[in-house]
Amino acid sequence: MPLENSDIALTIYVAFMVISLIICYWFSSKMIKKTGLFGTQTIIASTLNLLLGVCAILGWFFFSWRVNEFMFFGGLVLGIGMLVISEAILIIVLFIRRKKMLQTYNSNIEIKS
Repeated sequence: MPLENSDIALTIYVAFMVISLIICYWFSSKMIKKTGLFGTQTIIASTLNLLLGVCAILGWFFFSWRVNEFMFFGGLVLGIGMLVISEAILIIVLFIRRKKMLQTYNSNIEIKS
């Protein structure tokens, strides 16, 4: 039965969204510490998170359309909700940790001088 695979697929779907948030935060924090460009790196990380989230939603569409219409629309709502929440979390955490990351950049510049 296809519904037996839905638990595994839903777990992979949610895990992919969470892992994409972690990867985008890690990437942006490293690049902010390296370049000192907060705004640019935040936009790049947000775009990367959006792209990975859309890929996860498309993957869910391909899986769930054959299984059940309710799973299709439920996964759509879940994916859009998780995408909006992960974007908000990413931007909020980057703004909270902005001062520390820029201090790291400035201390690296002083050491190289």
